[in-house]
Amino acid sequence: MTNSKDTSFSNLDLILIVITISLLALTWGYLIIKYSSLPNIITIHFDGLGKPNGYSSKENIWFAPAIFSILSIAFIFGAKHQEAITFPKRKIGSTEKSSNLKMMLYTALLLAIICPLIVYTIIEASITKNFEMPWLMPIIIGNAAIYLGIVFYYKFKTLKLS
Repeated sequence: MTNSKDTSFSNLDLILIVITISLLALTWGYLIIKYSSLPNIITIHFDGLGKPNGYSSKENIWFAPAIFSILSIAFIFGAKHQEAITFPKRKIGSTEKSSNLKMMLYTALLLAIICPLIVYTIIEASITKNFEMPWLMPIIIGNAAIYLGIVFYYKFKTLKLS
């Protein structure tokens, strides 16, 4: 049953969804494989230079991929059913709907890119002595900058067409 108010996905949209779900699935698979080799206490927080400075029990590693997966899937469903999630309820124009769809799918993709980075870093920092990762912050900041560029592109595109 499809609602006539639902948004259709283009081929690019479907590619973004497949990449997002694939990244999340790979993250879950990697975590399941590596979980048994983790020590009982794992690294869960890092300072700005990538040095571990927070620790917790290994069961807490499941929270990061769970939260990122839930958010990514929520953004995908939100992109498909935009009028159902607007507050206050209102009719969304086709230009705004198209712009929102792209921004929500790129948001899901951004979350799916950051999730494996975080899980990999937590696992490696917990297994490797004297682990540092000065490369993580630049990658996350770079991804966020690219994401903001995409958001501004679609928002300005919407404003020009309105």
